[in-house]
Amino acid sequence: MISFVDRETELDTLQSRYTADEPSLITVWGRRRVGKTELAVSRR
Repeated sequence: MISFVDRETELDTLQSRYTADEPSLITVWGRRRVGKTELAVSRR
């Protein structure tokens, strides 16, 4: 299990977007090798 440090806000935002009734585009942007993909797929 991967834990995210100080990412509660981002995880909550992603979770609310994933469960929303309307579709939305989510862009995860940042430096390489900081966990963007893991963050995006962590709460599917």
